[in-house]
Amino acid sequence: MTSEKFRIAIIGSGPIGKLLACSAAPHPRIEFTQYEADVLPLRPSFGYGIGPQTFHAAHVLNPAVGKRLYEESFKDTIWMRWWHGGEEDELIANVDIIEGRVFGRLGREELMDLLDDMLPEGMSKDDIQYGKRLVDVRKTGPQQLELVFEDGSKDVANAVWAADGVNSFCRKLVQGESYRPPSYTGMLAYRGKVDAKRVAELVGESFSKETYMFIGVKGWHMLIFPIDHGKYVNIAAFCVEPEEKRFKRDEKVTLEQLLSYYPKRNSKVDALLKLVHSDTRGGCQRLNITHMEKLETLFNSELGITLFGDAANAMTPHIAGSMSCGFIGCATFLHEEWNQRIRSGLLPADASNAEIADALVDASRAYEIKHLPLAQKLVDISAEQGPMWSGGITDVPLLKERPLFLWTSADEKH
Repeated sequence: MTSEKFRIAIIGSGPIGKLLACSAAPHPRIEFTQYEADVLPLRPSFGYGIGPQTFHAAHVLNPAVGKRLYEESFKDTIWMRWWHGGEEDELIANVDIIEGRVFGRLGREELMDLLDDMLPEGMSKDDIQYGKRLVDVRKTGPQQLELVFEDGSKDVANAVWAADGVNSFCRKLVQGESYRPPSYTGMLAYRGKVDAKRVAELVGESFSKETYMFIGVKGWHMLIFPIDHGKYVNIAAFCVEPEEKRFKRDEKVTLEQLLSYYPKRNSKVDALLKLVHSDTRGGCQRLNITHMEKLETLFNSELGITLFGDAANAMTPHIAGSMSCGFIGCATFLHEEWNQRIRSGLLPADASNAEIADALVDASRAYEIKHLPLAQKLVDISAEQGPMWSGGITDVPLLKERPLFLWTSADEKH
């Protein structure tokens, strides 16, 4: 029996990195370390849409996580209330979720705290190594890797699970010559998290407690929903901008800049935009909307690196599919492949490093075969949905078609 443990480095401590850490089956010869490029305190956090596919994937992967996710989400049988954002200023439709299921909303901080609580014995959020931006992974021997960080420090690992986001460095290492950076989609987003009481005062009580999508005016759309158990409202205002803008991380958004992207808006949208600019907890965030157009391989057997979440399949937020796809991918890799090998005894308690590495390659290969086609489909339909939301279209069946596919995407897989 080998005395030293097989070390898997998890790169990234966002929701998917934490989900991997708290859902991997324990093995006596395997230990995990986790690295995060950002330093504390992290950037302002906002909220997520939690569709039935995410609830299902979480429950299958880790029932305790699934239960907490369901309990803590702000749930509704109505997906969205579509409100005309222009002069019409009226309800277009209440759009129901699939019969018998619910759609949830959850703040990022709530989700992160939930996942921290689910970490296995021997792991803690305090063990995450912050300020560790990975700049190289070097193979130094059989199943031996050297991790090099921007601050000059180094560490060792035997394999890497990468959940380092849309601009993943690990994706470059995995894909080599086929690597392409995320591409700009022609849309911007302004995001904010504001006090629900202010929304109730300025826009109306129901708009502070329920999910609304403002559509019907060409060139932009806006999504709002409650988070943090109704204490705050998450606001995401999207707009068309054909030319990609380069913003500095600390560059302040002016109110004039913000409002210029939302012509023909009604008084409700105007009030919400001004709240985003002036009342956002942590400051108004401006984002270029990017995605991966064509997905490539999700693992590199030579370096022992496997990609998850946005590192594997970064997509636009227009159908709330990005984190969903990450949860489904983790369930595919862990529940269907890796954890099964451990729990069934296929990977014995005294497995050598070579045996563990081989099992990881087999699990990663199966994960790619199963997950890549679905992920590509979700990337494609999410990219299609954005221009439709901002296209002045109000046709309910047409706008619901792509999210409906997402909501059922985990049913047959798990």
